[in-house]
Amino acid sequence: MPKSLDSKKRAYHSPRRQEQAAATRGRIVAAAMRQLEEKGYADMTLESIAHEAGVALQTVYAVCKSKKGVLARILEDSVESHNFDKYRDSIPQLKSGPDRVRAIGHFHSLLLEHTAPGFQIARGLDVVAPELGEMEKDRELMLYEKCRGLILQLAEDGLLRPDVDLESATDVYFALGAPGVHRRLTRLRGWSNRRYAALFSDMLRLMLLKPGAAEGFDPEWPRTEDETSLRD
Repeated sequence: MPKSLDSKKRAYHSPRRQEQAAATRGRIVAAAMRQLEEKGYADMTLESIAHEAGVALQTVYAVCKSKKGVLARILEDSVESHNFDKYRDSIPQLKSGPDRVRAIGHFHSLLLEHTAPGFQIARGLDVVAPELGEMEKDRELMLYEKCRGLILQLAEDGLLRPDVDLESATDVYFALGAPGVHRRLTRLRGWSNRRYAALFSDMLRLMLLKPGAAEGFDPEWPRTEDETSLRD
């Protein structure tokens, strides 16, 4: 008895095919980032991306549509390929202020380390493609709201300084976590990711936690936790 159309559709959208598609997209994005670093946007071509990724040109078109689409895909995948939201959402479960700001520092060090290529591409996007510049602006605003969520939790749990309002505290958090700061310290000054995370946590403690909430504070993230994800 011939298989029904529905069964063919279910087979086509199988987890195996989804995994293969994700792997192919990952190769294309990785190849595109290398091409951008080596050649720049002007000299990068979809053909060169396809050749480096080991896929057909039609596959690159299907994933990215165009050169501008390549940039958009890199920006999307730089965050979506990691469970950053899941990690961020788990931070408020920590009950003490010191534990929480230490976790925030660790979280940001991971986030900025993995999204550094996307940040590099985002710089100057307004010149290459204004619509992509707007997309990056929207992403920044979304990140700001997520920062606000963590600060709101600090306030609701009585851990935020009483002389700092929610908006100002969010602004401080958002500014301290700017990708440019991370880039200058880790890429230009040679700081380890761990050292950056400790500084970030300590600055949050000093500027946002209520007095006396973090006596004897140690900004270092325990080395037994997710050690492979940090560059020493």
